[in-house]
Amino acid sequence: MNIRALIVGGGIGGLAAALACTRAGARIELFERFAELTEVGAGIQLGPNVVKILYEWGLSDAVSR
Repeated sequence: MNIRALIVGGGIGGLAAALACTRAGARIELFERFAELTEVGAGIQLGPNVVKILYEWGLSDAVSR
């Protein structure tokens, strides 16, 4: 596959898109306006379908933490 993708935003959506595209064989460039990623203080809720996908991506340890 010779697909290239440009992803703007390093939040949870951008990072998930980057991971999914990379696993599908695409070459990605991810752009984030902040110099470093930090916690903002907002919580997120992940539904069962999302958690299943994260586990399939090999992120079960990270999700558990």
